Amino acid sequence: MYRGSRRPAPSFTGSAYHGPWPELVNGYLLDVLVPLAFYLLLALPEIPQLQPWPVKAILVFGAAASVEIAQFFGMSILGRTFDPLDFAMYGLGVALAVLLDTVVLPRMLPFWAAEPTAVT
Repeated sequence: MYRGSRRPAPSFTGSAYHGPWPELVNGYLLDVLVPLAFYLLLALPEIPQLQPWPVKAILVFGAAASVEIAQFFGMSILGRTFDPLDFAMYGLGVALAVLLDTVVLPRMLPFWAAEPTAVT
């Protein structure tokens, strides 16, 4: 029983995470899921320059890699520890997002495959 008036929020990552495979969840799962989520967020706005999948993939992987490189040089940006395996996890996340964007979602959601309107 908690003495405070509110229960603490469940922790899905970080030192308070006590679920299965904490090393995987804290070390690499987020490195896959965050780029995947950012890629899909870039797919939502109707900005013609962001519609081709290579543009979104390069932007997301480039941003994630820049953060990791900053960590290599000692800057604490969204983390403190440099891990070269993170680059592979970022690539996996972007690859999964591209697969979702170009193969899976167009088959499930008719509006996803709609061609962007021409800019005049």
